[in-house]
Amino acid sequence: MATGNRSKDEKTKKNIPKVFDKDEMSLRSVDPGLSSDELLNTEGVYYLKDVAKALELAPHDLKRRAHTMESKGHDPWESMGIRKTWSHWIVRMTKFSPYFRKFMLPRLNAVETEWDSNEMLAQKGIFYLSEVCEKLPITPHHIKYQVRRNKRSKEEYGVWKDPDYKTYLVDMEPFSKWIEKIWKEEA
Repeated sequence: MATGNRSKDEKTKKNIPKVFDKDEMSLRSVDPGLSSDELLNTEGVYYLKDVAKALELAPHDLKRRAHTMESKGHDPWESMGIRKTWSHWIVRMTKFSPYFRKFMLPRLNAVETEWDSNEMLAQKGIFYLSEVCEKLPITPHHIKYQVRRNKRSKEEYGVWKDPDYKTYLVDMEPFSKWIEKIWKEEA
């Protein structure tokens, strides 16, 4: 008798239309304890405003991108994981994460070979630590050690290990001030 019920249930499941994919079946809250990388690696649907806040993005920029994509005949839900349902904008993380990593990560600058150390430190933008250290009398090892010791290294030194790029990056403006301070203290 149990076998008969099971096959009836299986037949019923086969006739159920698939409305949601597995990762679309839950509306989740953004855990404030997650890093950007950890959030981007989750599954589920989130409110856009919460994801934008956690990733320090402008929600209107994401909405504009979705509208632009739609006007070009593309489905923003499938292409970038963003849509408006009734009055709420939502994010499907399994689609949004690859889009974010491909199109929205900050662009990195290259350290030009003709720059000397001082010219490099006068630049603005984000650079790879390894390239920056090629122009300095300081090794990446020493800087990474300082970064690991300070949870606020991004704000205070302009250096951090980026979870998306999976390497150490330098924001040249705060970094140059920090290097100048260190160099003068050591002299």
